[in-house]
Amino acid sequence: MKTQSPNLVYVAPDKLGGVISIIANLLHHRRPDEFQHCALLTHNHLDTDTRFDRTLAADRQIKFEQRLPIENLRSVMRRLAAAIPPGPGVLVSNDFLELAMLTRHDTGHTVFQILHGDHDYYYGLAEKHEPVIDAYIAYSRAMYEKLLRLLPARRDSIFHLRYGIPLPSKVRSPKAGALRLLFAGRLENGQKGIFDLPQIDAQLNELGIDVNWTIVGEGPNGDELKRRWPPTNRVNYLGQLTNAEVLAQCAAHDVFVLPTRAEGFPVALLEAMGVGLVPVVSNIETGVPEVVTSGETGFTPEVADIAGFASAIAELAANRDRLETMSRAARQVVVEQFDIRQRVADYQSLFARYKELRRPRPKDVTLHYGSRLDNPWIPNAVVYPIRYGIRLMKGKRVR
Repeated sequence: MKTQSPNLVYVAPDKLGGVISIIANLLHHRRPDEFQHCALLTHNHLDTDTRFDRTLAADRQIKFEQRLPIENLRSVMRRLAAAIPPGPGVLVSNDFLELAMLTRHDTGHTVFQILHGDHDYYYGLAEKHEPVIDAYIAYSRAMYEKLLRLLPARRDSIFHLRYGIPLPSKVRSPKAGALRLLFAGRLENGQKGIFDLPQIDAQLNELGIDVNWTIVGEGPNGDELKRRWPPTNRVNYLGQLTNAEVLAQCAAHDVFVLPTRAEGFPVALLEAMGVGLVPVVSNIETGVPEVVTSGETGFTPEVADIAGFASAIAELAANRDRLETMSRAARQVVVEQFDIRQRVADYQSLFARYKELRRPRPKDVTLHYGSRLDNPWIPNAVVYPIRYGIRLMKGKRVR
């Protein structure tokens, strides 16, 4: 009788961002292995983020529908457990929903948590759900070291694996005239610092630096950014583009500007540098120092240092020879260290150890979420209308 292949299941929200980009690349560039690869994308109808609706290079792609926090959490967890192809194999987790589910339902998989951001939220998930997580992956050195400090007893199951990107075939070319500046990412200020962009532009204007800005992306603060910085012949908004379209835009620019506050490992930064854009990016602790050497492959002004960003951009505008030298150096870093073909092999080698890394399942694990309405004996058909009505009375949007 033929033995069923183990499965490798990626679970993540179906919204655009670095997580989906990482999963898409790991699937697209995978080498033949023993696993059946599955992508399970959770869709929350109450979430207004831009959706990812493309087909991934998986053997199977599943969409899981839910409406938390209106629904009974226990009901959602039961449905999610039933939607996941049964183990053995690997389950790659991203967020609280699948980790919460695993505290009540053993799917038979070896569970990996990939930390996707240098945020307290993700470290909190790692700590809260430590009993059901078999191994951790941090793709920046700083995140790896933080995990070791947080969970010293798990040192043997915490791994630092660099991430990578497909090497772009098209590279930017020099062009005389206004310096071409690009921001590509989620239009959200708390993490990405997008409200710094119009202030940087105002300082460049005061310095008499001729620049053209292109802003790619969508997000919750997009309308407010346009209110503060209306489209002109100096700034152009392109909205959400496909990855191929973003790379084409990169090739038509000179400098990638990212005034971020926090990153796990900035995929957009790697993609821009791979095309030859010179990054001017915040000097944050994680991700950026592993990619950018300030003064050689880019500039790293301090977080929210408007004058520092403007000064770095002005230097590149005034010294085009230096711009081209740094452009070549930026691309070379990506070619030598972040080729996805090499990085995927590292991930697959680790996943192949799933039998060795699986730990005994604890009998009783604390569920850190929910209220009295989330008791398993309360039907979802009762919980949903109660919470729906409460949200309506509070004026919250219900879709």
